[in-house]
Amino acid sequence: MKVNSVIVTYNRLALLKECLAAVEAQTYPQHRIIVVDNCSTDGTQEFLARFAADPRYLVVRTERNVGGAGGFSRGIKESVLDGADYTWIMDDDTIPAPGALQALMDVATLSDDIGFACSRVEWTDGTLHPRNAPGGQKPADRIEARGGSVTATRCEVCTFVSVLFSTRAVCKVGLPIKEFFIWFDDIEYTLRVTRGGFSNYCVEQSVVVHKTPDVFNPDIEHAPPSMAQRFYYQTRNTCYFKHRETSNWLVFRLSVWNKLRILKRRIKRRKDGHQQEFIDAVEKGCRDGLTFYPEIEYVRPQK
Repeated sequence: MKVNSVIVTYNRLALLKECLAAVEAQTYPQHRIIVVDNCSTDGTQEFLARFAADPRYLVVRTERNVGGAGGFSRGIKESVLDGADYTWIMDDDTIPAPGALQALMDVATLSDDIGFACSRVEWTDGTLHPRNAPGGQKPADRIEARGGSVTATRCEVCTFVSVLFSTRAVCKVGLPIKEFFIWFDDIEYTLRVTRGGFSNYCVEQSVVVHKTPDVFNPDIEHAPPSMAQRFYYQTRNTCYFKHRETSNWLVFRLSVWNKLRILKRRIKRRKDGHQQEFIDAVEKGCRDGLTFYPEIEYVRPQK
C-alpha cells in the first residue's frame, strides 16, 4: 500500500521541524511526505528548500495563506494524484508517536468500506485533548486488528489532527472545501465521508500529541479580540452546512436570523470593550452565509 503524509504549516517553523522529525520516525513506510506551506514568512520557505531534491518530499508553497482548509484540500489532491492508496494528514503542531501510522493502517486496511481512521489525540500533559475528540462514537461498535493488539471504536466525525483517508473515499466524496479557509472544514468533510457510506474508526493505539497553547476552544464571549475574524469563518461555514441540510429556503433564512440573534446576545456579555468587532464579524458571516455555497472539487488518481 502506498501511503503519503500531508502536513499543513503556517509560520510555526519550530513545531514544523518537530512534526517532520516525528513523521520521518514512523515505523510504517511512507512513499512521500507532502508539506503545504501556506505562504509562511518566518523562515519556513528557506528551511523547506533543503528538501527540493529529496524524492521522499513534495513541498508545495501557496501564493497566499489559504488556511487549513485550502492547505488540506491541496495536500490531499496532490497525494491522490501521486498515486497514494491512503493519505495521512495533520497540522504542523501534531507530534505523532512512532507507531501512530502503523496502527491507523492496521485498522484502515481491514475493509474497503473504511473511509478514514483517526488517532487518539492527547495534549502535552498526556490527557485526552478535548478539542479533538471524535464525534458520534459508538462504543459498542468496535473492531480489532493485529491479533487484538490494536482496537478501534466507530465514529462519524473527527478533526484534521492525524486522520488517515482512503483514496476510495476521497474519490467518491471529493476534497475538503478549500473556501472554508478555517473552522468546520474537518467536521464537514469527515461527516461527508461517513454519509458517503463508509465506516470510520478512532484507533486507540495511534497516539499523537497536539501541541496547542491550551485545550479549550475560546467561545465568543471570552475569545481574545484577535480572534474576531475567525468567528466570521465559523459563522459563514456553519451557515453553509445549514443551507445544505435545509431544503426550504425560508426555513434556512430564519435559521440564519436566529443564529445571528443568539450570537449577538452572547457577544453582549463581553466585558472588554470589543463587542462591536465580534458583532461585525458574525453579521458579515451570516450575510455571506446566505449565498456561500462553494462547489465540491473531485479528483481522480492519474493512470
